[in-house]
Amino acid sequence: MYVVSAQQMRDMDRFTIKHIGIPSLVLMENAGAAVVREISRRWPEGMVVILAGPGNNGGDGLVIARHLANAGRDVRLWLAGDKAKRSQEFCQQLGILDACGYRYEHWRGHEEACMAELGQAAVIVDALLGIGAKGELREPYASIGQAVNVSKSPVVAVDIPTGINSDTGEVANRSVRADLTVTFACLKWGQVLYPGADYCGECVLADISIPERAALAVQACDVWLTESSIRQLLPPRPRFSHKGTYGRALILAGSREMTGAPVLAASAGLHTGCGLLTLAVPESVLPTVTARISEPVFWAIPEENGHFASDSVGRLRERLQSFDVVAIGPGIGTWPGGVRWLAGVINAINVPLILDADALNLLADDLSILAQKRSDIILTPHPGEMGRLCGCSTTEIEKNRPHYARMLAQRYGVYVVLKGAYTLLASPSGQLVVNPTGSAALAKGGSGDVLTGMIAGFIAQMRNTEAGMRLAVYLHGRAGEICGMRSMYASMASDVVQAIGPAIRTVSFAGEASRTDFPGN
Repeated sequence: MYVVSAQQMRDMDRFTIKHIGIPSLVLMENAGAAVVREISRRWPEGMVVILAGPGNNGGDGLVIARHLANAGRDVRLWLAGDKAKRSQEFCQQLGILDACGYRYEHWRGHEEACMAELGQAAVIVDALLGIGAKGELREPYASIGQAVNVSKSPVVAVDIPTGINSDTGEVANRSVRADLTVTFACLKWGQVLYPGADYCGECVLADISIPERAALAVQACDVWLTESSIRQLLPPRPRFSHKGTYGRALILAGSREMTGAPVLAASAGLHTGCGLLTLAVPESVLPTVTARISEPVFWAIPEENGHFASDSVGRLRERLQSFDVVAIGPGIGTWPGGVRWLAGVINAINVPLILDADALNLLADDLSILAQKRSDIILTPHPGEMGRLCGCSTTEIEKNRPHYARMLAQRYGVYVVLKGAYTLLASPSGQLVVNPTGSAALAKGGSGDVLTGMIAGFIAQMRNTEAGMRLAVYLHGRAGEICGMRSMYASMASDVVQAIGPAIRTVSFAGEASRTDFPGN
């Protein structure tokens, strides 16, 4: 499922019309019919008020009005905007509507009558402005948007709510707030970026006969993770297997002041199904950590003032070849000499390396050490850490999450997991993957440590960096959703760990290993 810009979507439309041979009116008919299906399923009775602008988005609205009227629904169609700006397709659809004998009214001069109907509607259809609209709303759209929002009636947006920038998610003053958005062919970036995503309500993607070939023709590459794609990635658990089958992970974590982070990360890695996990912590931290978790193999690392000793890299180097993935960062803190220590570790590791938390804060002091990498590196920043890595404010990061995630990944040849709603996964190739899962139950300290452990656990099993990242991020979000069903407030990071198994079960066709008829079963 692709996520595209407004320009890519327009180019896909043109390609479909010119090279595939599907006329624009057919695409419009398909789009309108898709919206009608959603309305009929969700609001089968009552008056439907349709607001149509002069462009092709308004043309979709005219199709919706005709189909609903054909079905005997009480339809009130209101036209808005400059007649001189009506598109060719809009004019053709209006001619069809006239030929059918269906009535419509104009907003200008009848504002009070329209507002009265908005308040009485079973559902309002916003077909005023499409994905090309940008900037603040001009009249009459600002006044109509305000009238829609104060009506309290349910709102269905056609493709995107009026006033939402389809590329950035920026919201104009008096933008329409929809309960449901029916979008066509592909998701648009403005539907997955805050605050635009919040104004879209529930998003339904409708097929209007634009083929995948059109997406490939415009070089669309960014995608939305789906449950079906995750199900295909989930590693099998054959009966005839052993702990070595499911990989070996190493997590370097913890410091004198932060002993919980290594426990959460290691526990999460093991809950994903990782066969063997080694937890390396500073020597003085080991008794505290072993009192809280017993399943990992433990490795006490020489320390200085509660942190990993600068000369411990040599000792690490002796055993690094026995692991399939290494994760560094949860709870390690920052300390003088920490950047030099991290550079030495990066240079020593030739398997996928995950850098999280304070490893990212150390990295931000000298990003040039990434040039020493010998294998894939995965950075897992939250927006604040991303700001430090990119040399800008958290606000700037949140304004253009796709840009900064893609830029950092391509500039340094690394993978980036930019956490948030929605989490973005950027690859060195420049592709972005949007993760749909998650909930506010994850908005607590320790959730990031859990994610780090999950990424390590899945990469260890799969020996595939991108697949492991996708699985971990999706299932971490799903675990957060499961916790949120119990309580958005009381859920702890340790609860997220316990929800990993149930999260995996939601996407897995497989249960336990199949029973055999061997003696003893």
